[in-house]
Amino acid sequence: MQENQEHQETVSDETRQEVVGYLRHQASKSSADLLGLIDRSEGWIDRSLEGVSESQAKFCPEPGEWCIADILRHVAKSTRGTARLVTALMAGENASAGGIAPVIEGGNETLAELRRGVAESFDDLRAAIKAIPEGVDSRATANHPFFGDLTCKEWAAFVYVHARDHADQIEKVKAAPDYPK
Repeated sequence: MQENQEHQETVSDETRQEVVGYLRHQASKSSADLLGLIDRSEGWIDRSLEGVSESQAKFCPEPGEWCIADILRHVAKSTRGTARLVTALMAGENASAGGIAPVIEGGNETLAELRRGVAESFDDLRAAIKAIPEGVDSRATANHPFFGDLTCKEWAAFVYVHARDHADQIEKVKAAPDYPK
């Protein structure tokens, strides 16, 4: 995906290591703490959507860039995929993160349907986290294209970083000069 390739080039090795350290630190905490991160993650997405209309959700700042609807499709699909990955890794299964970040193609969903899809994906992730037994020491990992091999709890914590990045992306779309008022 072009966006990921461009993003990877802008992430320094130092930043990568900081994020990985953060994910490992968060993964060392309880499932309740991880659930708090997920709640805050969903809150960022929700707040970034305040006041967004149907036409604003479909506005693309430049050709080839994602509109808000595309971002929401991506967040829902990737969060749902992360929930499946967390479950598989927790069970010690070999898993691949390959299908988590798909190229987004436009759909006909309303903004309400997209928001519902995002909310349901966060609910799926919460259920996966709640199923992680306290003290689990799953060494199974799946590779993230920027941050390397992550465990089930590290993947769960990654959603926090991912959601913040996409909430900021939504704000950037809203700040575009031609954004519909």
